[in-house]
Amino acid sequence: MSWQVRKAVVPGIVVLAALAGAVYLLRTKPVVAPMDKVEQPWLVTAAKVGLGDIQPRLQLYGEIVAGREVELRALVAGEVVAVADKFVDGGSLRQGDMIVAIDDFDYRARYDELLAQVREATARLEEIKARKKSYAAALRRDLEMVKLHERDVERMRALSGRGTVSDKKMDDAHMALTQQQKTAEMRQSDLAAEAAHIRQQEAVINRLNVGLRRAKRDLQRVRLTAPFDGFLADVQAQVGKRLSANDRVARLIDAGRLEARVTLSDRQYGRLVSDGALTGRPVKITWQVGGHGFTYAGRLDRIGARIDSASGGVQVFIRLAGVDLSKPLRPGAFVTVTMPDRTFRGVAQLPESALYDSNTVYVVQGERLEKRAVELVARVGNDVLLRGEIQNGEQVITTRFAEIGPGQKVEIR
Repeated sequence: MSWQVRKAVVPGIVVLAALAGAVYLLRTKPVVAPMDKVEQPWLVTAAKVGLGDIQPRLQLYGEIVAGREVELRALVAGEVVAVADKFVDGGSLRQGDMIVAIDDFDYRARYDELLAQVREATARLEEIKARKKSYAAALRRDLEMVKLHERDVERMRALSGRGTVSDKKMDDAHMALTQQQKTAEMRQSDLAAEAAHIRQQEAVINRLNVGLRRAKRDLQRVRLTAPFDGFLADVQAQVGKRLSANDRVARLIDAGRLEARVTLSDRQYGRLVSDGALTGRPVKITWQVGGHGFTYAGRLDRIGARIDSASGGVQVFIRLAGVDLSKPLRPGAFVTVTMPDRTFRGVAQLPESALYDSNTVYVVQGERLEKRAVELVARVGNDVLLRGEIQNGEQVITTRFAEIGPGQKVEIR
């Protein structure tokens, strides 16, 4: 066989041999039977449904503020001659305690001077009244004399008709009557003048008494006293300082009227108002400081005058009970406030992780999940209150996973 023939035949033989080997391998390949696919359950946690009436407690945060505080100011001008031992920022005072005392020399002198003037004017009034009384007695006598002269004139007139009385005697009787009438009229004028003097002097005494009362008030105001038990702040006066009337001295915070200021959200405020009267609700206030907790009882006292336009919340004020000078609480403290929420009827309290899309939960039936529609009634901390297509004793899963859906096989841990 020539070289050209071998070059053409040999590749064909190789290809045929390869095909034969491939056919052989396919025919002799072992057959593996397919295995059945086994469904694996999801391991989940679940919470048991318990329907009932639930009144949760709202946990809020607030700040202690002064329910009442006054800005103490000097009521009269003068030099400060004394201050209270506790007249310092943070000092505590009892009701009636002296805060500052102003030199009272000028005010006492003014009071004594006006008192003397009142006494002098009163004595003058008594003198005028005595003179008026004398004039009144003299007037009564003058009027009696007028009557006597009138009778005398009448007798003279009767006798004059018989010719037994001269004209001169008749004229003398008339003259005496006229003179006595004039005297009586002058006495009446003097009596009226004395009555006017009395009213004038009484007005003088009234005016002096007004000044005396003002001087007495100013004399009492030289001692500035605490109107209630409280703590001092912003102290601005010391011995030797001269104060003008209305100068600021300090601020006094009422120790017995501390309040917690809390902001309720629109949702919280609406629930509480719809449940009845908001004011008067019992509240617990807790102040955590230095690793220690101080607890106070209180009641919701009033609602703020305005709604916060930025947050939409409503401020409420809670008045604390049992606070006084001996308690460590002060305005500015940050506190936790716990108060009863409204009562929700026929609801279940479940972890928030049980709720999907705000209206769905999954209940375990056997080994499978069932989708149930629910209504979100309220949130309580990390829990939710639900009502809807759920029954007492059912297991609602609280584990979240992306593949969740009706019919999913699960196993409760």
